[in-house]
Amino acid sequence: MRVQITAKHVDMTDEIRDYAEERGEKLGRFYDRITAVDVVLTRDGNDYGAEMICHGTRGQKLMAKLSHEDLFAAIDLVTDKMERQVTKLKEKVRGHHARETPKLSAGVELPSPDQEQYGEDWL
Repeated sequence: MRVQITAKHVDMTDEIRDYAEERGEKLGRFYDRITAVDVVLTRDGNDYGAEMICHGTRGQKLMAKLSHEDLFAAIDLVTDKMERQVTKLKEKVRGHHARETPKLSAGVELPSPDQEQYGEDWL
């Protein structure tokens, strides 16, 4: 998985780069079909902004954007937000072909085994 870090109006230190890479790579543990993560760090006045874009194998694209006073907190919060999106996508993809048992509405009773094979009495 490729993790690309981009900084706009932010002095990129090794500590910031390593932290953002570590948090970006963490998303691969939630869903193995993520091919790339782009992290964009920005500064707007006194706030820092963090944006994450995840690219999936089938053209899926997830994006999360957040701003906070602290850059490391912004990276943490945007990663948490992206984790929820990735988990939701994974459940959606996995559950797409799963067959569910039909749910019975209230008041409907199933026949007992000693009744005739679904006779008219049962309906």
